[in-house]
Amino acid sequence: MGIGLTEEHEALADAVRGWAMRYSPVSVVRATLDAEEETRPGFWAGLAEQGLLGLHVPEEFGGQGAGLLELAVAVETLGRAMVPGPFLPTVLTGAALLRADESAKARAELLPGLADGSVIGALTLAPGLTGRRTDAGLTVSGTAEPLLGGALADLLVAPVDTDDGERWVAVDASALTVTPLASLDRTRRVARVEAADVAVPADRILTGLDGQE
Repeated sequence: MGIGLTEEHEALADAVRGWAMRYSPVSVVRATLDAEEETRPGFWAGLAEQGLLGLHVPEEFGGQGAGLLELAVAVETLGRAMVPGPFLPTVLTGAALLRADESAKARAELLPGLADGSVIGALTLAPGLTGRRTDAGLTVSGTAEPLLGGALADLLVAPVDTDDGERWVAVDASALTVTPLASLDRTRRVARVEAADVAVPADRILTGLDGQE
């Protein structure tokens, strides 16, 4: 493997590899490739039970309290096994929330669901969303693509262009229009997201994030 820096990391990779062999064999991958629509994987709850969705999330938010390096080991191992589904976008959404400043309320509200699998996350770096300031926060409109895992997402983290620069927001997917797009990798599909005057409260504006980092 490429990231096994310590014996603990190699042990983690072995455990994740064993889990993938049991719960995401070739038959599961092939079924995902052949499916017309992307659906939540049957093993999704198992990922949460193994602690993989919250590997990098502090224990106070329901996670395992490890770090991004441990998460990278898991991501690499699941990728090698071609495990389908929205694992990567969900853990990246959690990582973005942890990276943001002054977002304690958003973390407390959103991270537990990402860690226990009840919330699927999606994160995009793509431009296209714009926002105007209001007394309550931002009103967001526009279109952005591609959005990895967007068709299954419950929560979207994305950059928004405003008059005073780029801002990042966490938005409930139910407030958006999400359209699946043709994907080269049918195990990890992408979508287009459209917002039409979506109200984003101030506590869902994530400061301290930069799309260039």
